[in-house]
Amino acid sequence: MDKMKRLALGFIFMMSGLGMVIAQDSIPEQHTRKPLAKAPFESGYFMADRTVFLPPARTLEAVIQHDFGTIQQHWSDLYGIWGASNIRLGLNFTITKNLQVGFGTTKLKMLQDFNIKYVIARQRKDGFPVTISFFGNVAINASNKSSLGNNKLLSDLDYNSLVKDTAFRRSIQNQIIENDTNAGINYITYNQASGLNGANQPDLSSLFDQTFKASYRFSYFAEFMFARRFCKEFSAQLGISWVHYNLVDQAESDNNHVNGMTNDNINISGIGKVKISPQASIILSYSQPVFTYVNTAPWPNFGLGVEISTSTHAFQIFLTAANGLVPQETVMHNNNNPYNGAILLGFNITRLWTF
Repeated sequence: MDKMKRLALGFIFMMSGLGMVIAQDSIPEQHTRKPLAKAPFESGYFMADRTVFLPPARTLEAVIQHDFGTIQQHWSDLYGIWGASNIRLGLNFTITKNLQVGFGTTKLKMLQDFNIKYVIARQRKDGFPVTISFFGNVAINASNKSSLGNNKLLSDLDYNSLVKDTAFRRSIQNQIIENDTNAGINYITYNQASGLNGANQPDLSSLFDQTFKASYRFSYFAEFMFARRFCKEFSAQLGISWVHYNLVDQAESDNNHVNGMTNDNINISGIGKVKISPQASIILSYSQPVFTYVNTAPWPNFGLGVEISTSTHAFQIFLTAANGLVPQETVMHNNNNPYNGAILLGFNITRLWTF
């Protein structure tokens, strides 16, 4: 009887062990995510462009961007060093590992910009091939509204009551007739009016107040960026962006033959970086507005420079064409023709603090 009990117990233990083995074999294999590849860039700034790079969460980033004047004046302004410069100061904060918000202020046009960057996907080793990020901003032109006086003055405004100077009123009427006859347009621009015979500040202010809107100060930029670190030495990025200005100079757009896209444009950019040491890289960029003819503004922009980066700093010194430090300025208002030698020296500095 004891022998039978021992056999029964042995059979039970054997079957329970077999069940455990079968159960273990039936557990589905856990899917392991591929590890992240190293970030393709060491800074979110790349001369006049932005990159997919995002600092770690809870990181404060301080930014200084500086462009000198163009080198075309040669020794008279020391190749632009003492020429007309543009400066932008910015602060960005990374809220989460995928989200950053920031603010910047720019000397040219006193632009105040609020921006956001979000990482949609990241490159993984032997996995997802690229890092995808979105960058967008809204910029406010905070300069005196008289400098925004290139908006349209409709021909059916009551000029008799708005314009007190008789000679100026007559000049405006003649300009309206000339515009209608030669160009078939039913408005004149504020810039046209300010250059007419009899133009005076009180009458110009009166005209301007009839047409100025606070929304004229706003411009917008949105870009999707696709970047890949191909190897330890080389990384590249493609960007596709959209730009909108609530106010543009209609006469300038007509003269430059912008294809009807007077308030909007699309831009395609490409950037690349070749590391020559653990801290130093050669950097190259090119961007092309889509809605423009060849040999007219807005001109394409290019950049060639050197970047030196550490875990908390990045310093870039470069030659470029555009002096607009807010992206939409580079796309819509680059009047520097790089093919005609309108090149300038610039530098970017970023500093990170992690909390």
